[in-house]
Amino acid sequence: MKAFLATARLCVRNKNDFGVLWTLGEYLLKLISLLAQAMVWCAVLPEGAAVDGMTRRSMLVYIAVSSALAPLLDVRTPVSSWLHEGTMLDLFRRPCSVYGQLVAHTAGSWCIPLCCYGLPLLGIASLLGYPPVPASPWFFLSLALCVAQGFAVDFLFACLLIRMNNLEWTVHSIRNALTALLTGGLIPFAALPWGLGRWLELSPLGTLAGAPLALLTGLGDPTRLLTAQIFWNCTLWPLALWAFRASRERMVSYGG
Repeated sequence: MKAFLATARLCVRNKNDFGVLWTLGEYLLKLISLLAQAMVWCAVLPEGAAVDGMTRRSMLVYIAVSSALAPLLDVRTPVSSWLHEGTMLDLFRRPCSVYGQLVAHTAGSWCIPLCCYGLPLLGIASLLGYPPVPASPWFFLSLALCVAQGFAVDFLFACLLIRMNNLEWTVHSIRNALTALLTGGLIPFAALPWGLGRWLELSPLGTLAGAPLALLTGLGDPTRLLTAQIFWNCTLWPLALWAFRASRERMVSYGG
């Protein structure tokens, strides 16, 4: 545990290597994007209207929490860039688990975004009359399952990157396209037509951001969503561990 925390602290310091202005500029762009998204939903959802039970108020809370907790709802470890740069090779020479090191670096990278953007954003939302109070206490368990499942999904994408001979940008584009539509982080499943959301919320990607955010706004069935999350955690983790071991001999990185 001491090594885990030390690695996380190193990542916290490295996260701000580009300076305070660069960090604040990044969060300002995210805030502008969130405001534009809120304006669109306010235009689409008039006051008093609802889409599959989702009102304007719950929609604004949904997108605010989705933006504030984005690092937790869509877990991105540094494994993809490290495979390309060659840093990944160093992890195998250290007396620690490779998975543990990746989790520690990722957890450390969450500190600054959550403290400097996520918490202030939730505070601003509360002051504006949109407090992000979960409608169901199962939200917190769902969020923990989402984070655990997110690591498994990230490792599977890393295995895909290895199999595609480090075509990092191609895998990155594929992943962004899939997560934007299928996780529920950008577009709530309740807003999708033809009842697609009822099917997507049970998919391996839909149970990531979509499940905790649905429980946050009171639109999801806790038994249905939590069962799906537990199932996918029990399925994807063994698959990710097996795929990573099977792909390790194919690993090629710059530097060796």
